[in-house]
Amino acid sequence: MAIVSPVRIGNMALSHIGASSIIESLTENVPEANQINLWYDFSREQALEILDWTFARRRQTLALHSDDAPEGVWTFRYQYPADALKIRSMVNPAGKLADASPFEIEMSDDGTEKTILTDVEDAIAVYTFNTQATTLFPPMFIEALSYLLAHHISFPLTGSPEIKKEMLQTYIALVRVAQAYNALEGQADPPRDAQHIRDRA
Repeated sequence: MAIVSPVRIGNMALSHIGASSIIESLTENVPEANQINLWYDFSREQALEILDWTFARRRQTLALHSDDAPEGVWTFRYQYPADALKIRSMVNPAGKLADASPFEIEMSDDGTEKTILTDVEDAIAVYTFNTQATTLFPPMFIEALSYLLAHHISFPLTGSPEIKKEMLQTYIALVRVAQAYNALEGQADPPRDAQHIRDRA
């Protein structure tokens, strides 16, 4: 695959909206580069958050937070990983065939940081991390990101709400396709029987 960089993705976005020029650097003092520089990281994080992308998936044993968990509600409060964009699941100590371990996200007592509440001791979280490594981006993610970026930069550069809407619609359609492609990379366990059926076994 051709080398992909934020500049290349930005030029793809410019192509989507019908721009006649391209940029050589995000720091160029031209409207196109200014808009791409403004919106690139925001768009990248949005596109990462929307799906549990395999290339951006990480698991980590969580560190306990200094605040106590809410008494009578949850047992443990953990620190939110610094590189996490979205927590996807909590590993169940009973094994991957066990029911999912409940958790929720809540702000710390002083309201300055996100924390993770759960009843799992020595919890391991699976999450989407904030990767900037474009060399790891699969083609489907690159295309989706370029259309989301095009959505954000289109109106300032073209003044057209129709183009802005079209870019968003294309992005949404690509995400739906990407969800199916992303699920093909791996083999899930067969679904478990419902709890009431297992109780009868």
